[in-house]
Amino acid sequence: MGASEVEMARTEVVFREVNERIGETAQRFASSEAEFVCECADPDCADRIDLPLAEYEQVREHPTHFLLCAGHEVPAIERVIRRRRGYAVVDKFQSTVARIARNADPRRVRRTRRPRVEPA
Repeated sequence: MGASEVEMARTEVVFREVNERIGETAQRFASSEAEFVCECADPDCADRIDLPLAEYEQVREHPTHFLLCAGHEVPAIERVIRRRRGYAVVDKFQSTVARIARNADPRRVRRTRRPRVEPA
């Protein structure tokens, strides 16, 4: 695993963080969709993806899934698992990149939190 793959993963994680804030803002204003940024590995990418919030939430169900504009995939670290109108959802399969994605998942706490059971 080279430094370039780690940098790609970090770039994608930053874009995912931006999209989390976009999604939260859209929900706060009761919007049903938003304009998300491409979560690709190119730090200079400024492409946008119009997406219903429900579809964005489907992507976010898995910490290794990312939202990319069609054609922005990097086959060495990710595979396309779903294509839609102008965008793709990818899964990070390369072990180091997947670990970075999981560890930096902004929803990690919510995923691992278990309901507290009060004693009777």
